[in-house]
Amino acid sequence: MRLAIRSVEEFIMKVLQFAKVGQPLQLADVPRPSAFPGGLVFKVKACGICGSDLHAVEVSGLLQSGNVLGHEYSGEVVEVGPGSNGWKIGDRLVALPARPCGTCPQCQSGRYAECSQIIMQGFDTRMPGAYAEYSTCMAGLAIKISDVLSDNDAAMIEPLAVGLNAWRTANVEAGASILIVGAGVIGIAIAKWARFFGAGDIGISEMVPARLARAHNLGFDLVIDAAQHVNPVAEYERQTGRKPSVIFECVGRPMIAKLIEMAPTNTHLVLVGTGMQPENFTVVSAALKRLRMTFPVAYVSSDFHFVQRMLTARRVTVDGLVTATVNLHEASAMFEKLGKPNDHCKVLIVP
Repeated sequence: MRLAIRSVEEFIMKVLQFAKVGQPLQLADVPRPSAFPGGLVFKVKACGICGSDLHAVEVSGLLQSGNVLGHEYSGEVVEVGPGSNGWKIGDRLVALPARPCGTCPQCQSGRYAECSQIIMQGFDTRMPGAYAEYSTCMAGLAIKISDVLSDNDAAMIEPLAVGLNAWRTANVEAGASILIVGAGVIGIAIAKWARFFGAGDIGISEMVPARLARAHNLGFDLVIDAAQHVNPVAEYERQTGRKPSVIFECVGRPMIAKLIEMAPTNTHLVLVGTGMQPENFTVVSAALKRLRMTFPVAYVSSDFHFVQRMLTARRVTVDGLVTATVNLHEASAMFEKLGKPNDHCKVLIVP
């Protein structure tokens, strides 16, 4: 009997690792993951570089050395763990990037992001992310990709789900006047959902000329150059004759105090940018204006399913949002570039 001999290379993969704050991500060889009970191993087809990743590497103590980022991904199953019913090798997937406990009341009701024991993929060495050739996910949180969607389009389901969850969490009324601060991928995603769900005037404020042009090219006419208008709320009112009733912050940098200063009375501030730096603001300033603040985070499985259905039917598209693709060898340099002011919307790593 002849035994198949497998080379060492079959058990090794390349990943992009975090070392420490201030150092670029490093390309490394590590063992390929194995399937665990209830889990899947997949070959990474595409993984987005997220603003949360860019912020996380700047915060001391948040990431451990050797951490592999990457939570916006699509992949192809290469190994099925015990108990991962309904999955087979070759299936294409996206997944909620987390490993919740599965037993708490929040998990039992499908609100996995609220699990107090959750492990967030890409931000914890116990669940490495998809800046890699191979990665893992929970079978119960994975979703099979429609044959209509490309791998790159499927990797955009996660950021669109972030925008959808923010819109739903804010509970915005149809016809409401909306101002979105920041025209990165999340800002554009929220603008798309605002249009989809019937918002009134949709304004987008941004400082980067290329992002302003992209928003305009995507059909959003109320685009405010924040470099020219330091108070986008005032410019929004000048152009529409109305004050925004909801302001979405999609920058991820400290600006709550500025938003409170600009916001009209009774405005709803929705902080989507997941900033990781401390902020200072005066509570009484917000109270006197009767402002409301909402801090949406992540998504639920139904958001992923809804986004995929809308993409498949082309009722929502990601056309024009992916501005570059890079391989793992090129990704560290691109990551450094994205940490500074740049023209990109979404960059995908395609291993």
